[in-house]
Amino acid sequence: MFQTKLRNETWEDLPKMSCTTEIQAAFILSSFVTFFSGLIILLIFRLIWRSVKKWQIIKGTGIILELFTSGTIARSHVRSLHFQGQFRDRIEMLLSAQTFVGQVLVILVFVLSIGSLIIYFINSADPVGSCSSYEDKTIPIDLVFNAFFSFYFGLRFMAADDKIKFWLEMNSIVDIFTIPPTFISYYLKSNWLGLRFLRALRLLELPQILQILRAIKTSNSVKFSKLLSIILSTWFTAAGFIHLVENSGDPWLKGRNSQNISYFESIYLVMATTSTVGFGDVVAKTSLGRTFIMFFTLGSLVKNIFNI
Repeated sequence: MFQTKLRNETWEDLPKMSCTTEIQAAFILSSFVTFFSGLIILLIFRLIWRSVKKWQIIKGTGIILELFTSGTIARSHVRSLHFQGQFRDRIEMLLSAQTFVGQVLVILVFVLSIGSLIIYFINSADPVGSCSSYEDKTIPIDLVFNAFFSFYFGLRFMAADDKIKFWLEMNSIVDIFTIPPTFISYYLKSNWLGLRFLRALRLLELPQILQILRAIKTSNSVKFSKLLSIILSTWFTAAGFIHLVENSGDPWLKGRNSQNISYFESIYLVMATTSTVGFGDVVAKTSLGRTFIMFFTLGSLVKNIFNI
């Protein structure tokens, strides 16, 4: 009876579920566990590879020479290396912004990232301590977006020569910290804002997108687009962090010092901080928020000093 009634309700009428600390931790930890476990695995593989290479040098004739002098094994190994090289070259050509397919992929990833960011803006109107039900139509849309991001991330990973360097790139960090929580939401049948604001960092690719579309041609327009992308990505990302910590409160105080602050008010606070002019009408109350504002103000002051 209850289920029948629930199906007859529109998704706008469905109440938001309360997100417990455990659920929020699951979303956050999925990102950190993915990042650090992946980094550790890559470091271990690199250490093993370097140890093997050193052993080959010490042995002189080593494994490589044996492979090339052992008939069938040698031929199969050479074919494997040749196939891997061709496969990587094709992926690199596919991802290159110099090819039509590469340009389409770059533009598509940017557009979907903006779409995912817009979904975050929509969901940020709800209390941070609440979880969206899977009846919310934006959740499966965001899941499809992140499925494509996962595919694109995999292609970039396979094409990367230095896997560790790739893992630590900004775009990779954005994907690692935003994709896993989406699949956690599919498992839990609910969604939480979490670190999804990091998608705003994709705005840094705006100049490249405009150049591909031939929307900008002069050096001044390129410089302006770069400045605009830096400002917008910084504001949106910083506002997302402030919005999260201020509405959640300090973890060690179990949220007792939290405050209700909208995402728009968070942007206003960040803009006032960037200009080093504080009006005092919107302030950070949590220790995390205040510490972030301190460093953000310091960064703004340093920037202004270097611009003098």
